[in-house]
Amino acid sequence: MKKYIYYCLLSILLIACNSPKSLYKKGVKLQNQNLHEQACKYFIKSLDKKPDLIEANLALKISGQRVVNHYLDEFFKAKNFQKDKEAVYHYRSAILIKKRVERYKISLEIPSHYTNDFNTLLDKYLEKIYSKGLNLLTEEKFNEAEILFKEISLLKPSYKDVNDLQNVATFEPKYRSAVSFLESEKFRSAFYEFNKIPKSYKDTESLQKIALESGLLTIGLMKFENATNQKGGEASVSAYLLDKIIKLQNPFIKLVDRTNTQTLINEQIMGLSGQTLENTAANAGELIGVKAILTGKLISYSKIKNPINKEVKKAWFERKVKKYNPDTEKHYFESVYDKITYDDFYGSNEVSISFQYQVISTETGEILLTNILKLHKKDEVHFANADHNYRNIVPGNWKWQNRKHSSDKINTSFLEKNSLKQLFRNNQNLKSVSQLSDEIYKSFAEKITQEINAYNPEK
Repeated sequence: MKKYIYYCLLSILLIACNSPKSLYKKGVKLQNQNLHEQACKYFIKSLDKKPDLIEANLALKISGQRVVNHYLDEFFKAKNFQKDKEAVYHYRSAILIKKRVERYKISLEIPSHYTNDFNTLLDKYLEKIYSKGLNLLTEEKFNEAEILFKEISLLKPSYKDVNDLQNVATFEPKYRSAVSFLESEKFRSAFYEFNKIPKSYKDTESLQKIALESGLLTIGLMKFENATNQKGGEASVSAYLLDKIIKLQNPFIKLVDRTNTQTLINEQIMGLSGQTLENTAANAGELIGVKAILTGKLISYSKIKNPINKEVKKAWFERKVKKYNPDTEKHYFESVYDKITYDDFYGSNEVSISFQYQVISTETGEILLTNILKLHKKDEVHFANADHNYRNIVPGNWKWQNRKHSSDKINTSFLEKNSLKQLFRNNQNLKSVSQLSDEIYKSFAEKITQEINAYNPEK
């Protein structure tokens, strides 16, 4: 309760410190110290919260004009000392302050002769850095040229052909790099480099299309084999794999329709007896217009079932009995322990599966990717049930339920009691062998998809 009151008071204090009036007063203090730019920030925050706060509006006009006058003075000094860049940015700072306070219907004055001097100076400064940028562009110093053209765009966006020149400075190095990758037949690298360039820049769109078409890996999915006694596992891996590959956000991976692929491959295999599987798959894949064939085999499958078994265990049930103490003339509660039993359950299932896959080139018969995946999954449950409230059940042992014995024991250890209570709260649903197998099949599909997605023939 004390903490709640403390946080409530703290919240009220924070709100009060950031009220429009409070922010205005902070601004006034800074204004009195001639810190007008900092004061403006507080007046603006105050007006953002309460736009009709007249005193904040008037104060912002006074400090805002002081800030503008300061930047105009600095502009004048820099111009006279022929520090063109400094002068330009001092005037620009004055303009930015003026525009910022205009949102609050406050008009700040900038004498016209300052504006005329700035426009003349700006044209002079822009011509200077424009010429320098052109020279840098001629020397193919693209990064340095880009910096200058960006500055020109900031100060005067419509200046000459600065936008076109900035595009050249920014995108030409990337374009050349992409073309170089394309000529080196590094199609994926070329595609992603072209991605950094607007499609409208030169012939980027058509060249990127060529890179994609040339680097595309079309994969025909063969019917997977099963070398185990567990039926259907290979079909499950194939189905999950098909779904995951289709959902890949990889423009260079394309899966060919499985049904059509298998029909043609079966015909091809029948006519190519005596050849290795790799050569058979390669020849068959070439017929259906794919660059690679994906084969797979379920190599091994083993399972261990331990059905849930029940064991009756002994324990104690604690209950409180109200008693009276004649010496103190007060009532009190005493723990009494009754002998009970509860049911202890334990069971487990586990599965181990191995799967091999290969991605084989239809152009060369080369095995592009291969792996033997081995996974083991186990699930077990250990829980308890009782006809009594488990929160009052205490671990221990006893010999006879209806009479005492010297070996009777009540375990009041906190850890032991807590451990027993946890048994009653434990999960009671044991995953079946089929569920564990399905999880492994999904993991196989996920792993194979990741490896295919990561495959890059250019590395």
